Amino acid sequence: MESIVGALFIAIFVTVIILAICWRFSRSQSLLTQWATQNGYRILKSENRNIFRGPYFLRSSEGQTVYYVELQDSTGRIRSAWVRCGGWWGGLFTNKMDVKWED
Repeated sequence: MESIVGALFIAIFVTVIILAICWRFSRSQSLLTQWATQNGYRILKSENRNIFRGPYFLRSSEGQTVYYVELQDSTGRIRSAWVRCGGWWGGLFTNKMDVKWED
């Protein structure tokens, strides 16, 4: 009986971890897409940056995600930027976005 309870606990734990990772990815993509749409950009390419976070290296919390994006504005101009999703304290539970443009 104890082995069944242990196996059930491990299965629940693994499931929660997988769901948290899926939510994090989904929420980040949603924030990024919403930000781009509101500002008149079309996302051409986006790269999730977990280790090399560009200008946000050592300036972002674990609850935030950082993307390197290539965007096209309404005039057709293509620009690149680093986008940080989420707030320092609330992480992805907030709608905060921060952008550093590459020139």
